[in-house]
Amino acid sequence: MDNKRLDLNLLTTLETLLLEQNVTKTARRLHLSQPTVSAQLNRLRDLFDDPLLIPAQRGVTPTAKAIELLDPLRQALDQVRATVEAHRDFDPAHAKLTVAIACTDYLQAAVITPLVLKLRAGAPGVRVGLPVK
Repeated sequence: MDNKRLDLNLLTTLETLLLEQNVTKTARRLHLSQPTVSAQLNRLRDLFDDPLLIPAQRGVTPTAKAIELLDPLRQALDQVRATVEAHRDFDPAHAKLTVAIACTDYLQAAVITPLVLKLRAGAPGVRVGLPVK
């Protein structure tokens, strides 16, 4: 498998295709067009060198390889989702970071100074640095 062609969106599409076993329902669930999902399925087929899903009377049927992929794929995507969810919230009141801002003297006086004063009150761990001229 060529990892350079790997796209997380493709894996999300594959997971949904394997659960829905229908390209149209997958497209609806992912808010994509049916041709887009079909194109992604073709890319997945190339990526895994397997048909993955075979047309059936109602929808598609997964191949043995596709069935084998489902559990590890779901675990990996669930771990990615959990990681993203755990780091979604940013609380400036508890942040410890330094931000460098380059600006003109006018902007420093008109915008940055009032901003820094508000940051000191609401986010004491956030420091603002201005480049030396």
